[in-house]
Amino acid sequence: MKSSNQSGFTLTELMITIALGMSVISSVLLGYLATYTSSMNTMAASRLNQELGTLMSVMVSDLRRAGYTSDFDSADFPADNAFGVVDSTGLEIFDSMASNTQQAATGSGTCIVYSYDRDEDGVVDVDELSGFRLNTGVVQMRTSGNAADPDTCATTNNTWVDLTDDSFVTVSALTFNLADSQCLNTREPNTIDDDTDGTVDNMEEYDCYETAPVAASGDITVETRQITITVTGNLNTDAFVRTSLTQNVRVRNDWVRVR
Repeated sequence: MKSSNQSGFTLTELMITIALGMSVISSVLLGYLATYTSSMNTMAASRLNQELGTLMSVMVSDLRRAGYTSDFDSADFPADNAFGVVDSTGLEIFDSMASNTQQAATGSGTCIVYSYDRDEDGVVDVDELSGFRLNTGVVQMRTSGNAADPDTCATTNNTWVDLTDDSFVTVSALTFNLADSQCLNTREPNTIDDDTDGTVDNMEEYDCYETAPVAASGDITVETRQITITVTGNLNTDAFVRTSLTQNVRVRNDWVRVR
């Protein structure tokens, strides 16, 4: 009888095969994990952009209405608008909630207050005193103000509600900047060298934001407010997922006032 010899893999060959298999599996797992991590980061960044984009949209659409009143006809003088009273219902910017210091006409800050005739009855109601501010990583909107002291970013006698969720996103910066606003003094041209620079009725005399000459008592000025809004935020779960948005908004109602 003949005996047949049967042979299989040696121990060395088995070990090499297992090692190669493990290497292939590791490569596949690493690729999957990289793809998964990248997808999660993309989703997180997308959620952050959506959150801040929605916030920006709310602020822009509401600020456009600042100074609007329905109680106005051809016999009225624009400066008599109850929703644009200096140091009261007119649009103003403050440096911060904590300091609550009003800024210059072309200044910037983290809080803005304004009003408009939301119910179109021509009367300034407390729920028509609006505003936005940054409060320790959270953007808030004023839904009710103090009729006796409308131009403030303080919490006392005002109602502020959160617009952002501090369990999801931290807003590290919010800025309202009026640097691109313009002011026209309607007294010009008056054939007078008001700024005493040797030139009559130059551009500086038309601009009532110029330090010299300052608009004199009785001058009627028209201000076009252009607000640059910048908001920066990051995810609470990952501070490296950060984004910043900037948008310009022009207030539709020019501010006419008597100096």
